[in-house]
Amino acid sequence: MITSVASPTTREARPLLICPRCDSRLRFNYDEPICLQCGYVNYAYSAPDQIRRKTNLMSAGTRSVLRYVGESSPLSETLTHVKLVRLRNRVVYGVRCPFCGQAMSQSSLSGKRREAREERYKCSDGHRVSLTPGRNGALGWK
Repeated sequence: MITSVASPTTREARPLLICPRCDSRLRFNYDEPICLQCGYVNYAYSAPDQIRRKTNLMSAGTRSVLRYVGESSPLSETLTHVKLVRLRNRVVYGVRCPFCGQAMSQSSLSGKRREAREERYKCSDGHRVSLTPGRNGALGWK
């Protein structure tokens, strides 16, 4: 019977999920990989730096494309991108300016009486956009 002896370089080149004592698979117990057959624990293992995102309403939401719902005919084909973002303890719209493409921040309506469910956004170049429900009930901008 011929047995092969692994050299130290091949043993170090193995992935961290193989036990160096008995060559069985390591299982994760809390933070360290452990061998269930011989009891070996790899304390030197460090988890890869990955951001694990949990799927929820915020992270699963896709970017929406909103159409212009105002009265100006030259802007009728202009679109803007909107995404849900978290602001402290609430969820607001993250709006991209349809004119310059910059991120917009929520602003007040500067003394004007707003319509039902209207939200005003402003970019750093001074462009202003209001998000309102359209005639068919879908969200649009004007």
